[in-house]
Amino acid sequence: MSEIVLPVRQFRLHINPTGPCREEELGYVEQTWSLPLGQTALVLVDCWDLHHITSHLERATATIEQRLVPALAACRRAGITVIHAPSPQTARKYPQWTRYAGDETVFGQERPEPDWPPRPFRRRQGAYAQFAPPAQVFFPYTERLKRERRIIACLEPLPGEWVIATGEQLHRLCRARRLLHLIYCGFAANICVLNRDYGIVAMAQERGYNVILLRDGTNAIENADTLADETILLASVRRVETLYGSTTTCADLITACEGSG
Repeated sequence: MSEIVLPVRQFRLHINPTGPCREEELGYVEQTWSLPLGQTALVLVDCWDLHHITSHLERATATIEQRLVPALAACRRAGITVIHAPSPQTARKYPQWTRYAGDETVFGQERPEPDWPPRPFRRRQGAYAQFAPPAQVFFPYTERLKRERRIIACLEPLPGEWVIATGEQLHRLCRARRLLHLIYCGFAANICVLNRDYGIVAMAQERGYNVILLRDGTNAIENADTLADETILLASVRRVETLYGSTTTCADLITACEGSG
C-alpha cells in the first residue's frame, strides 16, 4: 500500500522516568510517521464562506487561500480520502451528505432524558435560574447566515468526495473505508475543530482514531485580549498535542503527498 511520510509533533508532560520534573523542562517530541494512503483522510471542519465574526472570517479565509487550498490539492493528487464536515445544517446542502448517513442522521433521533440532574436544573429554570450563564443571543442576522452559509467555493467538495453531518456518520464512513488516521483542519480551533461530535476530542478520545491537526491550517475565535498574539489558537494547538494527538504543518503535508508512493 502506498504511503506518505509525515513529520509530526506532540507535547510531552512526562520526561523523567525516575523522578519529578519542572514545567520549564517540558517540551515537544517530534516523530516521523508512515501513513498508508488508504487508511488516511483529510477532514475539513466548518470551512464556511460566511461568519458573523468578520475578523475571524478574514483570518480563516486567508488561511484557506494560502494553506488549505494547496494542501487539499496535494491530498487529492496523492489519493488521500477527503471528508468535508461543514456542520449538520450546511452538510444537507450537498447531495453527498446522505452517504453513510443513518436514520438518526437523516430523520433525527430522540434521546431519553437522564434522570439526574433534574430537568429544571439542567435547563437552569425555576429555583435554579440564578445559575444560568449569560444568554447567547442569536440575532436575525446571525440566523440568516447560518441558513445561507456554504463551504467556501475554493474548497467545494468534488462529486466523489464525502460530506458528513455527524460524528456517527464519520465513524460509519471510516469503518466502511477502513480509515484510521484523520488529518484535521478548519475552524474554529477552540470550538468546532475540537468539540463537534465529528471533532478531534470525540474521534480521538472516545473512538480511538489517530488524529493529526494541521496547526497552521486553522484559526481560533480570539478575544480582544488574545487577538494580537492569537493566544487561544496556541492554547488549542497545545491541547491537541498534549492530550489527543499530534500536529503537523500544511507544508509538511504537501511535501509528504508529493513524495508518496
